[in-house]
This record gives sequence, C-alpha cells and structure tokens, in this order.
Amino acid sequence: MRPLEQPFHLRLIKGELRGPIAALLRGILWLLSWLFRAIAVARSALYGLGILPSRKAAVPVISVGNLTTGGTGKTPVVLTLCRTLLERGERVGVLARGYGAKADGELNDELRLIAREVPEAILCPGKDRVRRAGEAVERGASVLVLDDGFQHRRLQRDLDLVLLDATDPWGAGHLLPRGLLREPKGALRRADAVLLSRAELKSASELAALEDEVRRVGFKGPVLRMFVEPSRLTRLAPEPAELPLEALAGKGCFLACGIGNPTAFVATAARLGANTSQLQAFPDHHDYTREDVLALEEMASRRAIDTILITSKDAVKLAPLLGEARLTWLQLGVAARIEPAERLSQLLLEVGP
Repeated sequence: MRPLEQPFHLRLIKGELRGPIAALLRGILWLLSWLFRAIAVARSALYGLGILPSRKAAVPVISVGNLTTGGTGKTPVVLTLCRTLLERGERVGVLARGYGAKADGELNDELRLIAREVPEAILCPGKDRVRRAGEAVERGASVLVLDDGFQHRRLQRDLDLVLLDATDPWGAGHLLPRGLLREPKGALRRADAVLLSRAELKSASELAALEDEVRRVGFKGPVLRMFVEPSRLTRLAPEPAELPLEALAGKGCFLACGIGNPTAFVATAARLGANTSQLQAFPDHHDYTREDVLALEEMASRRAIDTILITSKDAVKLAPLLGEARLTWLQLGVAARIEPAERLSQLLLEVGP
C-alpha cells in the first residue's frame, strides 16, 4: 500500500496539470461533456413530459441528493432525517443503490453505518429503487428516505433535498467528464430545498455569495445551511471505550479514510485540535483488509505516531480487523446540524402520509 495521490482525472479537470497534452485532454473532455449535457437535458425533458415513466410509492418519499459526483455529506443528513422522522413516530425506510457493495442488494459501508446508528430504520439497498420502495412498504415503512436520489427520476418524491458542498459546489464548473456536475446547474430548479453542506468551512460572506449563485440559476425555494460537527470519539482498539472529544486536543494522529472528501475529515479533526499532518487517503468505499491495517500501523510507527484516527464510515469495515492492533485506533463520529432547524421541520411536516 502506498499513499494515494489525488486522482489524475481530478488534477486534470481542476487545471493542476499543465502543458499541451493536458490542454488537449481537457479539450477532449470538454467536447464529451457537451454530449453528456445533451443526454442529461434530454433525459430530464423526457421525464418532465411523462414520456419516461416514473412511479409513485405508497408512502411519502424524501430524496437526499447531489448535483455533483463525490462526497457532499449526504450520509449525516440521511441520519439526521431518520432520527427526526423516528422521533415523530414514523417507520423509516432507507433506499440506496448501495454503491461499493459486493453484490446488488447488499449493504455498503454507508448503509452499514446507518444500520449501526439507526437500527430501527428499514434498509432496502439495490439498483431497482422502485422495487425496493415496494419492499420497504411491505416491511412496514411509513416514509422513505431515498439516498443519492436527485437523478433517480423513476421514483417520484414528495420532498427533494439537494446538497451543494460549499467548498466545491460546482465541481470544476463543467459537466462530466470535463467536470463533476451530473446535470446543468439549472437542474436545481427541480429541488424543493438546497442545503449548503460543510458550511462550517466557509465564512458567512462566502455562504451568502454561494446562495446568490444558487438564486441566479433560477432556484426560488429555501436555501439551508448544513454544518458537519464532531459528535463522538470512540476508541476501537486496543480496548473499546467512549472518549471525550477534547481528548484529541494537541494529539498527534495518523489519519486514514476512504471517503469522497478526505479534506473535510482532516478539517473536522483539526477543529478539535488534533495534529493532522499525516493522512492516508484511500478511494471512496475502499474494501479494507488485514494487510491495510498492518501497513497503516507501520506507516504511523515510522512517523513516531501511536494513534490512528478514522471516520465512522471506515470504522464499520476496519473495526472487525483490529483484533491484534498494536496502536491506538480512534473513530471520530460526526453529525449534521441544519439551519434554520425550524425550516427543515416545516418541510418535513409538509410531507404527510
């Protein structure tokens, strides 16, 4: 195992690679992005006209989605919605494609995290989310949360929440493959609410400027702000225990993660005062092995660091591999705080059975 550089594609589309060959490649990707745009616009129009059919579930559906590829913080929002709905007396079903799972219909790392944090939720993973919606209702779900559902138009939704990562809202400003946008910015007009995620990493003026950009593309609904906040620190090895968040202050940690936005994890740990100079980033949904554990401990030991800090998403796969761990392994949990909270509550109340 060796440290992972930022993928070549990301360095290319963000302009970090220079020279005539890089410029030529960006030009080719730009042409392909126009083909992608034509397909995306045509597909959206066909759904809008009813030519491509969509199905309505027997219970309300709340979608949590992105305009771009990559991690925007959807899982903390899904967890917040599940807890809020459960407190309201609903039986919550979660529908997700389960990207990164070993087989269709199995739980991926994010769903395993949801199962651990909200065991009351009815989890129905699978590519055919219309079918899974029916299964969730049969199992007693009274409301469904559709994870990563903004582009999944086959299933109608009663509330469409779209996350924009405040640190990189437009994915290099182009559609795939020249950028990271899945649809043109104007697709936001379909949303019921836009959440500016990772708002804690931007100033109030920067968030206001981003909200102005959202308004300029024609979105007229509520714009909320989502803050990712540290919520729990757990020692996984050598002896499991709950620790105060303050235990990270001044502590040298070797960070390891396999998530869509590793820099957000680093920023969260740094806000707690941890020394975050060492990071091993794996691809999103990385399938960890015992060899990875040994290699991470070796890398940390070579830097005279005795603590490895991981995310909750990584912990669901790494924890079973830590039986013979030599170093201290800590899991940093996070939670989503959405403001204004009363506006979110109002939106959820409008989603009636």
